[in-house]
Amino acid sequence: MKNLKFLLIFFFLLSCGYIPIYQTDQNSKIKLDIINYSGNKELGRSIIKGIERLKNNESTNIYDLNFTSSKKEAIAAKDKKGNISTYKLIIEIDVSLKNKENNKVFSKKFSEETTYNSMNNKFELNQYKLNLEKNMISQILQDLNIFLSIIGNDL
Repeated sequence: MKNLKFLLIFFFLLSCGYIPIYQTDQNSKIKLDIINYSGNKELGRSIIKGIERLKNNESTNIYDLNFTSSKKEAIAAKDKKGNISTYKLIIEIDVSLKNKENNKVFSKKFSEETTYNSMNNKFELNQYKLNLEKNMISQILQDLNIFLSIIGNDL
């Protein structure tokens, strides 16, 4: 009975035209020609790696992408002894997209913010922070891909 349910759901999903939202879109309506970045180099490289698929796209709508990335770490709270108990991490990406044909410019700011508790083991704290950064960059990339697909569909 369970297998029958899964089989029916599987056939329903195949026949209804379901496509994952964040799937690499081979027929995207935007092609990125020049990508420039400033700010935090690690964040910039991660963002470029995430949108690199749009450089080789076959489209007539060619854009230049400029973005500035920044990462801010701050102390969010301290305990009674004055030791840091909570940190705050903010990642911001300012994106500017310029159409090569009509010089139309689209701008948007993407921001992710999180707080996390301090740990006694600094190595584990650093690994945890790197994992948080990776997840935040992934979320920003998803938002950026949605932004680019909206611009591509409005053309």
